[in-house]
Amino acid sequence: MTLLLLIRHASNDYLKDRRLAGWTPGVHLNAQGQHEADALARRLAHLSIHAIYSSPLERATDTAQAIARCQKLDVQRRADLGEIRAGDWTGKSLKELEGTETWKQLQTRPVGVHLPGGESIDEVQARMIAALDDIVARHPNQIVAVVSHADPIKAAVAHFLRMDLNAFQRIVINPASVSVFLLDERGPTLFALNDCGKLPAFKPDKRKPAEGERKEEQTMPEANILYDLNPVTHITAAAIGQPGKRTFFLQGQQGTTIATLVVEKEQLAALARGIDELLERLGTESQPAQVNVLAMELSQPVEPLFRIGQLGLGYDGEQKLLVLVAYELPAEENPAVVNVVRFWATADQMRALARHAAAIVAAGRPICVLCGRPIDPEGHFCPKRNGHGEHATLT
Repeated sequence: MTLLLLIRHASNDYLKDRRLAGWTPGVHLNAQGQHEADALARRLAHLSIHAIYSSPLERATDTAQAIARCQKLDVQRRADLGEIRAGDWTGKSLKELEGTETWKQLQTRPVGVHLPGGESIDEVQARMIAALDDIVARHPNQIVAVVSHADPIKAAVAHFLRMDLNAFQRIVINPASVSVFLLDERGPTLFALNDCGKLPAFKPDKRKPAEGERKEEQTMPEANILYDLNPVTHITAAAIGQPGKRTFFLQGQQGTTIATLVVEKEQLAALARGIDELLERLGTESQPAQVNVLAMELSQPVEPLFRIGQLGLGYDGEQKLLVLVAYELPAEENPAVVNVVRFWATADQMRALARHAAAIVAAGRPICVLCGRPIDPEGHFCPKRNGHGEHATLT
């Protein structure tokens, strides 16, 4: 048997404005959606989820990532779990569509009715069920989470309950809700529909698990927000120390309030790439001007609050600000509370941070072309130099 959690993504600005997002790129969770996703992860934290699958669209993957951080799992993206393709209706408001003949057909007898240039609900149901059948087959006697969208989930629910798909609009699936099915040799059994509370501790595997077979249940820690700089007046990164012994910092400032964090070099490099990718998806115009290095210096005093364990990056369409969320690296496993700092910044501020961070990372020790390791100024041991333990010295 398999316990299947069908989860709708959390809120975003398209949903708030009653517009069809379809497959529009760059539609991330807004501030409300981020809170919903965090609450969702806590609601599911007591379940031993074995795998998380998601639609590839950002609003779904953002939601899936919140669950994944709690469960310590990777998110597996599948295009066949994606939203209905809205075609020519992509981006349009429901208000301007509600009076059309096609819209009326979609509300009464939608089977076979295509959104102009897009899909029909029966086509969505076919790919959704094929995907779920494959996922269930891969995970016998396990709990699996699938993050998708309202219409695909409603179509799947209609299939499992043997409902006429023409009546699928009678099913309500709210943002960040969970619908639970147990699938075994007798077929699907509905345990919960559109649930927005804490689920019971389902145990689909009746067998006594072998030692080490199941991972320990994870608890989603409460977020203790030390600083919420919304918006920042300044955000930057820096490295202090000699090459090979540098300490990297991330710092934001709002007026006289300064929040400085210790960050790993690899985290800073990944952050620079993530900012560039997010700005590209959002379609913001590139600014070719050079970053003023003096303007990007750290504010004094440099007194780190904590070392960063994880970084999250999102976009709030209402404020038109990017939000960078820094989680403290916990001193113990499964802490009850984790300290958090949030930086809210404009696209230009984040673009400058990305370029400055990339330059800081690149300014470190040069890389040996033979072994790929950093070269120390005092001498470099290269295991690829003909098998000899020689030192290559910088000149």
